[in-house]
Amino acid sequence: MSSTVAKLVQESTSGKPFIFVLMPFGSQWHLFEQVKSAVHDSTRLACLRADDIPGAGFDLLEKIHLCIERAEIIIAEISEPNTNVFYELGFAVGSKKPVLLIARRGVDIPTDLRGRELILRSEDKDGVKAFSEELRHALERRMNSQIALLRDMLEAEKPAPAFIVASPRYPSEPSRTPGQPRDRRTFGDNLGILGLLQAFGSIFGETSGVELISGQYCSPDLASRDQNLYVIGSPKVNLIAPEVMDMIQSRQKRVWKFDVAPGRERKGNYPVSLYRLDGDRATEMVGKKAERDTGEIHVEDYGIIMRGPHPQHPGRMLMVIAGAHSLGTAAASIAATRSIHVREIKNRGIDISNRSLSFWVLVRGIESKRDGLLDVEGVTIEETGVFQR
Repeated sequence: MSSTVAKLVQESTSGKPFIFVLMPFGSQWHLFEQVKSAVHDSTRLACLRADDIPGAGFDLLEKIHLCIERAEIIIAEISEPNTNVFYELGFAVGSKKPVLLIARRGVDIPTDLRGRELILRSEDKDGVKAFSEELRHALERRMNSQIALLRDMLEAEKPAPAFIVASPRYPSEPSRTPGQPRDRRTFGDNLGILGLLQAFGSIFGETSGVELISGQYCSPDLASRDQNLYVIGSPKVNLIAPEVMDMIQSRQKRVWKFDVAPGRERKGNYPVSLYRLDGDRATEMVGKKAERDTGEIHVEDYGIIMRGPHPQHPGRMLMVIAGAHSLGTAAASIAATRSIHVREIKNRGIDISNRSLSFWVLVRGIESKRDGLLDVEGVTIEETGVFQR
């Protein structure tokens, strides 16, 4: 996607979260102004439609796709059977974006859309007022259920400074597990970094101030400093992961650890496994493998999310997002940074808004049959628990 188009969108929104409106191009300005006012009153977010993004010489469809992908919520006006609006609405649904429909009273709503949230409007004075109020309430509900969830999951009481600690190395031949296909990026770490940056962007806009630090070359005293840490990857690839895991869970009452796989030695590029601890007993969390042209690879794997307060610095947060293999780290990354999974974690009884609580979430990832990677549908929350002090 054109970096120039992305820059135009960035400039139009100042890098902050926004709501995108789908409606016939160049028309219905009175309705758009009404929607824009409701968005501002209820969310304080920017409200845009394609006309607001400059650059007439650029591909309009590319511009709309980018706006849909980056928007917090999509509002679609479907009173008229406009093919462009319906195409864009289909793209939004396919991109898993939250969609809110609006239409005039009395119009025929397509059958496939009748199950989605719809706000009807009329042109008389009372109808305009009722529509604005209902739209504001609907937006408040949706924003509270998305950004608030991410804020509860990821934002510390003292949010800055904050550091993502990861090792997004190019997977060279010596670093590969034998049999794993060569990839152009570190898949699990990549999803974790992008997921956290996007989540913090939704919360704070472009002024989030989150920085990235190498998990291989970080300072030895990094974990003990007065700051928030979001650690991606197992101890094999992230040097401070063991210390942070012990800081979240008591050294005497550890529940989870990463260690060398059963029957293997800690030499060279040794395989790692995730273990559940119960006293002196350690149970390996075993996923599934499959034979491919390149050898045996993981097609199902487990990951762990651990979050807790910094034991030395009140108001700071520590988080570990990791798996024994790339697929497990990717699953944990998605679960920690997507509101649909964060909501499930909360519904499992974890009070994510309690910053003094130390908890864990076991997740499972199953590779997509479409491209062999991982998407939101391939991630499930398996178990949750609280670390006892």
